[in-house]
Amino acid sequence: MKHLMRPTLRVLFLTACAAAAVACGGDDDPALIEPGDPCEPDGHIHREPTGDWCHCNKGYVAADDGLACVPDPNHVPGDGFDFGDDGEHACWHVTNGPFVTVNATTARHPRVDDFHTYYTVKLLPENGQYVGTFSYKAFATGNFVVYLSSPDVPVTLTETAISTTVPQAGAQATGGFCDELKHMVGYELTDRVQYTLQLGPTSLPELHMVIEHVQ
Repeated sequence: MKHLMRPTLRVLFLTACAAAAVACGGDDDPALIEPGDPCEPDGHIHREPTGDWCHCNKGYVAADDGLACVPDPNHVPGDGFDFGDDGEHACWHVTNGPFVTVNATTARHPRVDDFHTYYTVKLLPENGQYVGTFSYKAFATGNFVVYLSSPDVPVTLTETAISTTVPQAGAQATGGFCDELKHMVGYELTDRVQYTLQLGPTSLPELHMVIEHVQ
C-alpha cells in the first residue's frame, strides 16, 4: 500500500530541508561587512562601552544621531588663541590649592585632570634628563591652558585613542601674577576625550603645573 504524506507535513519537511540547505551552503552566505568610520572626513569615531560618538574637527559638530560630523553653523574662526586672564586664576591656586603631588612612573600614566589643582610634578630620569607621561581627560570643549613653572619644559599632548599629536594653539609667558607659574601652553580640546600629556626631556627633576579650562 502506498503511503501519502499529508500536505501539512510535506510543507514542514520541505521548509526544514530548505533551511538546512541554506545553513550548509557556505558559499551563499552574505559576507559580514566591517563598518568604517562614519565620522570621516571631518572627524573620527570613539567606540566606547556607553556608545559610539563622533569627535569632530574644529568647525564641525556631531549630527543629531551623533554618528556624523556636519558643519557647525555657530563656528566663528578665531584670531589667535585666547589665554584669558594670563594665569591670574591659576596663580590663585598656587596659594590656596588644592595641592597634589604626582610622580611619573613607567608602570602607568598618572592622572593630572583634577579640577583647579596645583600640581607638584616629579619626573623620571632618562638619558641624563627628566621626563614624565601623564593622563588627562578633558571635561569640556574649548580652550585649555597648561601653566608651568618653567618655559624650558617641552610639552607634547596626544589624543590617546588614535595616537595623534594635538597641535599647540599658542605658547607665551604668564602675566607675572606669581613666581611659581611662568609659562603657558594653549590647546583646543574636546569634552570626554582622553589625552596623554608628555613633559620633557628637561634638566628639571621637578616642576609645578596647573591645567585650566579658559572660559
